[in-house]
Amino acid sequence: MRHVDELVRAKASGGGIDPATANWAIDLQGKLFDSLARIGLVDPKRHTSLGDDARLLGPFCDAYIASRTDLKQATIDNYGHARRLLVERFGERHILAAITVADAENWRRWMLARPVKWDADGKPTATMAEATVSKHVKRAKTMFAHAVKDRLLTENPFAELKTSSEVNRSRDHYIDRKTAAAVLTACPDDDWRLVFAFARFAGLRRCEVLAMKWTDILWDVERLRIDSPKTGLRFCPIFPELMPFLLASSESAPDGAVRCIHRYHRLANVGTQLNRVIESAGVVPWPKTFQNLRATRRTELQERHQDHVVNSWLGHSSQTAEKHYLQVTDDHWAAGSNEVTGEAIDAESIINGSGGVRGGVIGANHQGKEPITPRKNPAKQACEVPGTRGFMSLAAPLGLEPRITESESVVLPITLWGSVVANALTRKLF
Repeated sequence: MRHVDELVRAKASGGGIDPATANWAIDLQGKLFDSLARIGLVDPKRHTSLGDDARLLGPFCDAYIASRTDLKQATIDNYGHARRLLVERFGERHILAAITVADAENWRRWMLARPVKWDADGKPTATMAEATVSKHVKRAKTMFAHAVKDRLLTENPFAELKTSSEVNRSRDHYIDRKTAAAVLTACPDDDWRLVFAFARFAGLRRCEVLAMKWTDILWDVERLRIDSPKTGLRFCPIFPELMPFLLASSESAPDGAVRCIHRYHRLANVGTQLNRVIESAGVVPWPKTFQNLRATRRTELQERHQDHVVNSWLGHSSQTAEKHYLQVTDDHWAAGSNEVTGEAIDAESIINGSGGVRGGVIGANHQGKEPITPRKNPAKQACEVPGTRGFMSLAAPLGLEPRITESESVVLPITLWGSVVANALTRKLF
């Protein structure tokens, strides 16, 4: 058989295998596979953990995600989203090797056109953002690269897909103190005021807000102990803006309450309800509700404290802050227009002429003896030689040869006087 001969040749030479033969070997089963495996022509350990299911999209993605015990839960959830979109497009039992480069490109375009928001009439109002699509493509690349390493595929169909920036700053929103006060006033009770205050004045992530326990409130040292599901343990101050809402919530908390926000499960989606509270305050809900509250606090703290201090309090790096959180506010624009950033200069006296000459500086005669006179034209000087009888009118500065573009050329006459002028020009110019 041709494929067997190709496997023998590749093994003997140590070279690559023809793609058609590689795909044939991947699909090979039964006694022929066992015979080839015994003599080392195919991998005997090929997808033994899942059997034939390893070649199918859904089971393969599940097995890969389950194997990533080195990842945090949030990252595993993100891989789950990419898996869901792959299966939605191709199907749970789709064969991995059947996904082509063109299929991968079509999957990316399909996500860009996929509606994610609808109006009251059911019409799509927004599609998936470019940055979100890029994140899903990146995870698909990673999973299918593992399939190549596991010899389930000969090539990664997602490898050549280009991805744009995974950061979308177009949805940044700064929540100023006036807006924050309006939302806090609209909150129905102490629990909701504390949810908002945790996010706006302590910069806590949504998962951190719901995980906070009363034992994490270190009243004696005025600090919060934040055991983040995402980044681990850190501490930050009980900021003065947060303290009143924290005290009010502790006083109204039921006896035996463990978590500060006891009403909701730690995995509850409180963002939807918070948006309703924001609407009731007469404010249009902003995108990325909790992330923009956190970004606002990071921007505020950046104005007053050292960079490494704020990094420690909020639990991210300077690079992450610059990439995702720091914003340019209206106050920054106003300061740029109205505040002098260095030593002031007397612009009025400069404009009124006391400090210089309009149109630039004219060079001075440093010797102060010889007047500055214009340089004479050598051709004109040549025509002033005694005895030339004013041949300047005949020897216009056009050169000694006729110009092609001139309708009527002026040529120095070949006469005795012409020779005198030519000699004079030669002496002056050379």
